[in-house]
Amino acid sequence: MGLMSEYIGRRMPHQEMEKELTRLIEAYNKIRGTYLFVYSAAINKAIPAINMDQSDYYIIRDILNGKSGTKKIDIYLETPGGSGEAAEEIVRYLRKTFDEVSFVISGEAKSAGTILALSGDEILMTETGSLGPIDAQIRIGRSVMSAYDYMEWVEGKRKEAEENKFLNPFDATMVAQITPGELGMVFHSLEFAKDLVVEWLMNYKFKKWDVTEKRKMPVTREMKETRAREIAGELTNHSKWRSHGRSIKIDNLEGIGLKVIRVDENPKLAAHSDEFGHRVRGLSGRHSEVIPATLMA
Repeated sequence: MGLMSEYIGRRMPHQEMEKELTRLIEAYNKIRGTYLFVYSAAINKAIPAINMDQSDYYIIRDILNGKSGTKKIDIYLETPGGSGEAAEEIVRYLRKTFDEVSFVISGEAKSAGTILALSGDEILMTETGSLGPIDAQIRIGRSVMSAYDYMEWVEGKRKEAEENKFLNPFDATMVAQITPGELGMVFHSLEFAKDLVVEWLMNYKFKKWDVTEKRKMPVTREMKETRAREIAGELTNHSKWRSHGRSIKIDNLEGIGLKVIRVDENPKLAAHSDEFGHRVRGLSGRHSEVIPATLMA
């Protein structure tokens, strides 16, 4: 269950919850020497429009504009995903405003949320945290769907028609409505997501990767690009993860070459993160909540 969902279910009074969150965030900030900012969607609740979109960028920008003197920020992130373009806008703003940006994952940060997290100098995760396969959310007609799932369906029907020399009337009708422009848009949405991940890993996550871990050899930009493309390739390999909503845990991420800070191995940080993770879920019934703070330690 996500942070927002738990508190929406409990209907905890707004003032009581904010007071509790302020205490927890101040304690977290003292441990990390940072400014913790919360961006949490009401995952698993019947609330419309919880996906990341352009309006989230505007809200985040408005709240953080007064924090230009702060050099280091941690983003507590929970989202089912959404617009890759919105993720790009958010990252562009954060990188222009802060020297160091890290992401804290205690719940779910899927799809565009994973893309966002991969822009961090550091990724901090608890055992309950998870990322997801990289994908793009696209609008086809009145529906929003996974770009990968859409392309997989189209490719499946193409192979079926090639093998059987025909499609059933329903599928034939559906396929006939697809335009080349639509297919191009879906393909480029997937490539756009992958390109963002490669660029951000190279420029931010690998910024301080100067020597190899075992042989202590100098790390070149070409080596960083190769590793970034390998990681992006693994995370866009939906045949490996089998599901758009698959939870990719710390061990999975380390297995594909991504360094993650294990919050549970730091007793002080783990104690606050666990309690914080239980407390933030649901500051309001809004589609997502970005919490500023009086919260700066």
